[in-house]
Amino acid sequence: MLTGIVVAATAVLFVACCMQIARASFLERASRADVRLAVFWVLAFAASVIGCLAFTEAYGNEVAALYASALCVAALAAGRLLLRSWRAGEAAELARMAELRALVDRYREGEDSVEARCARAARTFDLTRREEEVLALLLEGRTRSEIARELYVSGDTVKTHIRNLYRKTGVAGKDELVEAMGVQG
Repeated sequence: MLTGIVVAATAVLFVACCMQIARASFLERASRADVRLAVFWVLAFAASVIGCLAFTEAYGNEVAALYASALCVAALAAGRLLLRSWRAGEAAELARMAELRALVDRYREGEDSVEARCARAARTFDLTRREEEVLALLLEGRTRSEIARELYVSGDTVKTHIRNLYRKTGVAGKDELVEAMGVQG
């Protein structure tokens, strides 16, 4: 009877582990939450097997059955809570990205051209010509490596220009820079 409880509780964790691995592996667009949950179930199953073996050897089947049952219930509850938390985090991240894209699109479609906004920013913040060029390319959505290729400079040089832009405009990152340039326009 007690061995049956150990086997049943471990089997529940094994089935949950296999189902989540299949979900994370075979879904066309598996999320990070699905992959994290698969890792959680692998660890829970491993803890069940190793713990049951250790408790059976040290204390007997009664303690092993109690351990397996408690671990199974705790893992099921924790897995559900972790999945909710991870999915909420992903949803918040997607919302922030959508907000940033909308902000960039709004400034791209504004009345002023990127060049006009950059020229105004160059006068306002005393930017060098190269910093103005880097700013224009940033506002067009270019990456550091794309900017480096277009301007025929190294990635470190572009990084320095971007740091100078942040310092001169008083912003802490690209999001704030885009907002600041929108205010200027």
